[in-house]
Formats: sequence, C-alpha cells, structure tokens
Amino acid sequence: MYSNRISTAARYNLLTADIQKNEANYNKLTQQLASGKKYSSITEDPIAAVNIVNTNRQLGQIETFNKNTELAMEELDTLDDLMELAGSYLSQAWDKAVQANNGTYGDTSLKALKVEIDEITKTMVDLANTEFNDNFIFGGANTKLTPYEIDSNGNILYKGTPHDNPDYIRQTEVADGVYEVINTTGDKVFGYYNSDTDYSGVMGALKVLSNSIQEVVDAREAKDSQAETQAYEKMHSTLDMFSKAHTEILTEQTKFGGVYNRMEMTESTLETNNENLTSYLSELQDVDIASATSKWLQAQYSYQASLQVAAASMNMSLLNYM
Repeated sequence: MYSNRISTAARYNLLTADIQKNEANYNKLTQQLASGKKYSSITEDPIAAVNIVNTNRQLGQIETFNKNTELAMEELDTLDDLMELAGSYLSQAWDKAVQANNGTYGDTSLKALKVEIDEITKTMVDLANTEFNDNFIFGGANTKLTPYEIDSNGNILYKGTPHDNPDYIRQTEVADGVYEVINTTGDKVFGYYNSDTDYSGVMGALKVLSNSIQEVVDAREAKDSQAETQAYEKMHSTLDMFSKAHTEILTEQTKFGGVYNRMEMTESTLETNNENLTSYLSELQDVDIASATSKWLQAQYSYQASLQVAAASMNMSLLNYM
C-alpha cells in the first residue's frame, strides 16, 4: 500500500496560507470594530461603496436645502412682521385721514394731524428700509442698495428693483429643482411719491394727505374758498388710496403666508428623507457592534489556533511518517 505524504515545503505553504487567511480576517474585524465601519476601502465592496457615495451626496443636498429653507423662513417671518406693522401704521394714517376730512377741524388741529402723518411717513420709510441678514428686504434684487430715500423736495423715492421688472425675484432652492420666491418689492407693498402726479400705495397716500392738509391751511389763510374745496377733495381721495394700499399689503401677506406654509411642509419632508437616508447609510456602512465583537472573538481564536497548529507541526519531521 502507498500512503500520500506531504512534503515539508507543502505543509509549510498550507500552514502559512491558513495563518495569513486567519490573520487577514482577524485584522479586518479589528479594523471594523475600531472604526465602526464595515469597509475601509472601495475595493472591499464596490457596489456598497457606490451606494454609500450616492447616499452621502443626497444627505449633503438635504443639508443644503434645510439651510436654505430655514434661512428663507426666517426672512419670511421678518417680512410678515414688517407688513403687519405697515398695516397697523396704515390703519392709524387712515384714522387721521378721516379726522382731517372733518370740515370742523381748525387750523391748529389740522397742523397737529399733519405732524402725526409726517411721523407715520418716516416710520413707514424706516420699515421699508429694514435689513435682514445684511440684505434690504424690500429692495427687490438690489439687496445692497437702500430702497427708499426722502429727497430735499419731500419726494419718497423707491431705488430698488420695480415690481414690473421680472428680475426683482429672489428664489431659494428648497428641493432638487424646486424653487420658492421669497421676496417682494417696496413699490408693491409701500408704493412711492414722486411729485403730485406720480405716486402710489401707502407712501403716496401719506404724502398726498400731508400735502392736502397743508393746502387747506394755506387756502384758509389766503381766504381762498375754491382752493380749500379742491384741497379737501384731494384729501378725501386719500381714503380710497389707503383702502387700496391696505388691500395690497394684505394680499402680499396672504401670498407669502402660503409660501411659508409650503416651506414648513418641505422642512418636514426633508427631515423625513434625512432620517430614512441616514438609516439606510447606517445599514450600508455601520458595523453591528454585538455581531462584529462575536465574529472578532471567533477570528481571534481561529488565528491563535492556526499559530499553535503551525508551531506544533513545524517540530515534526519525515520520521513521523515512517
């Protein structure tokens, strides 16, 4: 009979291969436990690596969209507060206009009303020139230019992008390819005043009211009843102007309230997507510590056993087979 005999060199190669295999497995599991990640190289699982890269890219996009949404919502909050204040001051001006149209008011009372109207006008200009995050909210696309100024002739001039120019729009991306308009313009909300023939909105109404009050006082001093009547007619027209201006502000508030609500829903969707992708990414790359620890201990025992077998086997010679 013949028995198969393994040469010393072959036995050495087999033992060495077994040791290297067990050592590699042990080192891999040690690395996984140390890093908490399944893979340290793309070559270990190319498909998983591609999925990890794509998932991280999507998470990065979500982070950007979240920041865009949060900042936009903060600006919209400020925008809403300002329009709420503008509406409040407009209501005060409306009350003053009603009082001024009362023909029983004397010159002193009218002059006092004019002072109050002029103060409301200055407050409106300050509101319209409010900044958020170093940008003028009501400047349209001209966010670094002060939207309003009162010139030496008392004109209330709008310097921002006009609403009839489509380039006034500022948008923010809140999802992949989804944009929301987050701004309006000063001339749309507040209007302007540039001479007695070119004016609009609450700014125009305030200035016309102030001027007509002064005209009434001047006409009385000049005992010009016709001029006084014309001044009162102009003053009375401001009531309709204030009404239209109030409607315009409410319309803009409603519009951007809808934008804010959509952003709240977008924010919730982004949060859900982020949670789902984070969970998926964890499944792809994170180590199950309990399972990995068990495998690591088994790998350690296997590695130690292969070393012991090799050590014992290397002490044997051909005499053991004879």
